[in-house]
Amino acid sequence: MWDKPGRAGLVLVAIAAVGFIGCKKTSASKVIETHRAGDIEITFLNDTGTLSQGNDDFMIEFKSASNGRLVDAGRVVLTSTMPMAGMAPMSADIKLTPTGETGRYHAKGNFPMSGTWRFSIQQDGPAGRTTTTFSESVQ
Repeated sequence: MWDKPGRAGLVLVAIAAVGFIGCKKTSASKVIETHRAGDIEITFLNDTGTLSQGNDDFMIEFKSASNGRLVDAGRVVLTSTMPMAGMAPMSADIKLTPTGETGRYHAKGNFPMSGTWRFSIQQDGPAGRTTTTFSESVQ
């Protein structure tokens, strides 16, 4: 029965495929924030749709604003500061790592306080050179 490819074999392959797909982690599926810089849309995503105080992981995607496809952002620098009344701004340590997929970066940040943080993203690559800043709440 198992020596010929038949219905039973196809059923087993289908069950295995569904099981594999069902187990795949989709940790960056909710949009936190999207901003446009020139012809590039820059989107922050994670599993909750919000940034959190303390250690936090999120993804950054760079897409063409005209066709929605991921673009090669090249060298990317991300900084984040929190203005403090009467004091120097607080900064968050953020480490960016390319995911291996064009236009996607994994970000690991450490936000010491909740509140409004100011983000600055500079990118320089085949898709062009852009800089954008925006504020985002960290809870």
